This record gives sequence, C-alpha cells and structure tokens, in this order.
Amino acid sequence: MNGKRKFSLLLMGIITAASFSGCASAVTESSSSSPELEEKDGYWYEMLYEDGEEKSLASGATMEIPLDRDVGDKSYFWMELETDVNLVGYIHYENSADSTVTNKEKFFIEKGTKDFTSFLDSFRVGAFGAFEKKMTKITLQNVDSKEGKVALESVGVTDRTYDTEAEMYISDGHLKMGTSFAVGGSVQHVEKLNAGVVEYVDENGYVRIDHGVDAAQVDVVSEEVNLVNIHDLGREIQQSYYSLVKEENGYAPKEEILYDAGLSYNPVQAGSAGVKQAQIIDYTVSESEIWIKVKPLEWFFDNTLTDSYMENTYRLDGDGALLVTNRFVNFSQFKDMDKTSACPQELPATYIVHPFNYFYCETTEGTIFDSNLSPLPTSTRKEGLNDEVSGAYFYALSREKVKGEWYAFVNDQKFGVGIYMSGADSYNASRGVKTTYYETQDNYYYNTGLYNLHGRKYIPSEYVSNYNYLSSSSILRMEDFVPLVYHYAVYVGTVEEMGTKFTALRKDGKMENEGLDMWRTWHSA
Repeated sequence: MNGKRKFSLLLMGIITAASFSGCASAVTESSSSSPELEEKDGYWYEMLYEDGEEKSLASGATMEIPLDRDVGDKSYFWMELETDVNLVGYIHYENSADSTVTNKEKFFIEKGTKDFTSFLDSFRVGAFGAFEKKMTKITLQNVDSKEGKVALESVGVTDRTYDTEAEMYISDGHLKMGTSFAVGGSVQHVEKLNAGVVEYVDENGYVRIDHGVDAAQVDVVSEEVNLVNIHDLGREIQQSYYSLVKEENGYAPKEEILYDAGLSYNPVQAGSAGVKQAQIIDYTVSESEIWIKVKPLEWFFDNTLTDSYMENTYRLDGDGALLVTNRFVNFSQFKDMDKTSACPQELPATYIVHPFNYFYCETTEGTIFDSNLSPLPTSTRKEGLNDEVSGAYFYALSREKVKGEWYAFVNDQKFGVGIYMSGADSYNASRGVKTTYYETQDNYYYNTGLYNLHGRKYIPSEYVSNYNYLSSSSILRMEDFVPLVYHYAVYVGTVEEMGTKFTALRKDGKMENEGLDMWRTWHSA
C-alpha cells in the first residue's frame, strides 16, 4: 500500500462532530459500518473489498468475489491484484432502484498486472448501465492453459469523470497533434506550425492547402489547418483490425446489419458506422505525451462493443515528427480462432485531407507521383509503378519495392503528410471518387455533420468520397490474449524533408516493429 492514504469517511465526520459536542461514545457505536476510503493518484476510492488472500486457479476455472455494495453513479473502477496468468473478468451490477435491471461488463487483465483501472460504461454515447448502481460481484477466469496464482487485494470505485467531447493536444512548436474522447483517442488533428500553411479556395472553386502562402492574396478558409480527414468515425488515423470469424466460431454481433464487404469482426477505435463512440477505459495527458486506452466498437454494428482493448501512446520528437505506439489485445473468446484465415490488417488506417491528392512513394522502380487512384473495392490492384492495368486502380506495393518504408499524400508542389511504418507486408494507397469539394452525396452513415468540429463550415473531407487513404498492412491472424504492438511516425513537410526525417528515424532503430511477428502468419504464394 505504498504511497496510499486510508481513512473512514464516516469515522472522520463523527470524530469532527465529537470534538464539538463531547460525544466520544458515538465513535465506538458507528465506526464499524463506515466506508473506508483510500487515496491513489489524487482520487479517493470507496473500498468495496480488501482481502489479499492468494488463491490457486486452475486453467479455465473461475473465482467469484461477492460485493453487494451500492456505488451510486461512481464510474471509475480500480482493482489491486497479483496474477501470473491472464484473466478475463466481469463486473456484475444492478440498478439500485430496480434489481431486475442488470448489466455486466467484461474486462481483461494481463498476467503480471498490479493495478487495473477502468471507466465504467457510463459516459459513452449509447452507454449501457447508465444508472445508480449496486455492484453485486466480480468474477475472474483463468484463460491460460496452466494453473495460476491470483491474489485480489482490493477493489474500489471513485467519482472520476471526463468530458465526453474534450479534445487533448500536444505541440513541439513544429507540429500540433490532437485527439478527443469523442473519437476514441484516435488521431483527429495534425497541424503544421510556423510554416505559412493555409487552406483556401482557388479561382476554380477548389479547396487547396499549401505552405508558404500569403494569406492576404487568397480566399482563406483557415490558417489553422487540420490535415486529417475527420468527417466520420471511420476516418481519422486510427487502429482497425479484422478477423474472419463466423457463427460457428460463436460470433454473434448484437446488431443484425447485413453487408457485402466480405469482412466479419472489425473493432474500430473511433466508433461505429452508426456514430456511436468507443468506451474510454483510461487515459493520461501531459505536456509532451498522451496515452489512451479504449474498448472499441464494431464498425458496421451500431453500438456493439467489442471485447478488445486498444491503446495509443502519442509523443512528439521535438523536430516535427509525431511518434505513435499502437497496442491491441483481443479477448473475444471466439471458438477456434487459431484455425481462421489470416487477413490484411491496417497498420494503421490513415485518412488524409482531400486537397493532398497526389500519392507519393519512392520505389525501386522509380518515384510514384500519381493523383489518378480510385477506391479499393471497385478498382484493380497495382503492385508497382510499371504495372499495366486497365481502368481504375489502387496501389498495393510490397515492402521490397518501397524505399525507406514510407509513403505520403501531397499536393502538386509535393508538400503534404507522410507516414513511416517499418516491417509491413505491403503499402497501400487509394482515393475517393469525388474530384471537387462542393459535390454532395446522400449517405445514411456519413451525412450527419457530427464531426464538423469547432463549428467550421469548410472541411476538406466534407463528404465521404473525398478522402485519401494510406495503410501499411500485414497478413496476420487475430489471436486471443496475444498483444499486437507496432510503431509508426507522421511528418508534415516537403517530400525531401520527409525523406530526411524518416531516414533518421530508421537509422535510430527505435521505430522497428518486431512485435508484428507475434501475430504474423506467412501466407503461401
């Protein structure tokens, strides 16, 4: 219990009252029922359980911890424990005013964890169990193949909250990066600073973005230019993964929405196609770093939380590069996932604003500088600069062909946003079908205006088909309880500046992605 403070809230109040009234006997009579509080990281927790007894838990076995305690609207949960095996748990609770209304939340604790913290599902848009709660019990299951030791020392709750729409930013004077709880902690804002970057409408009615622009000479839309496509919850720069599970695997999403995408289970960090938000699990913010952990939703199934965690750590290197570590762990417990087919995983899914409409990539066959790309589902795969293809196409370049393992979307002056991601199988690029900013499209999912942030009238990604997409992907099989960890970097500048920065990061060696091998399944030719 190092660094923690404990006391009884009721006892403290009684002692205070007794000092004025002389009623010392009241302490003895009431202290036994007083809730004990414990301070940790600036929050006082009402302790629901304190034991610490170590128990042996066989593989697949479950232990139950009865609580039966009213916790009101408290929404932040803390467990202190020791475990040498992976655990899947459930928090069981009921409505304090109506015991027939119940809910439970599934969580995952990795072996070696000392503290597990989580916001309950109380703030998310479409939250479940947003009522005055009684926590009835906690259950913990050993999901490893061996017997393990588990010691649950304490359980507490507190009234820590957060603003569901709050935005968080870090800046190094060269680059400003931002995220928000509304988009599950994904990258929603990348802005080049002190470089004269301006978004403006040219004489032909097109929206353009360039650097070194004299704002007095153009029809300015914005001089604080976000370079990330933020139109809907499927855009941004975010984690998104796939598993080809079916009903025989026990895959049964809550929403029965049929679609022809050829994909199945798809946890998406920013939310669902039905504009619901991911569940925030925890976060920390400092002047130089943002860390956030979420329980994502499935893309096509509105308000269906997945049993998985996504974590992002964002930091700036002081020289204009955004360095990101992504972490994902699935605990869906679908059957026979080790027998499902591997499929391409987006590492990460990256959406850049429409005015940066030239794909740029230096390859072993020459430099690609191309604005004629088309959407992935309806076009032909082009695997190299010199491939002969007919009709619409997108690029899917093997790692061996991509020099330096980076690529970008830029304007006609070769200024834009670049991504460095080492160790991927392929580097993919496509674009939306729209060519002008003002064209409209009817679409149930996207024409909501929900993420027209700051009340801006103009957003380069105003309509769903105005996008530029990059994804460094690998053929990987999703496995339960096996974390996927990888790093990537974002840089805004000219292609020459990108090349210099990404070469330096590559030589530094801190952005390598050996963690992909934990999930990697090599596919036959």
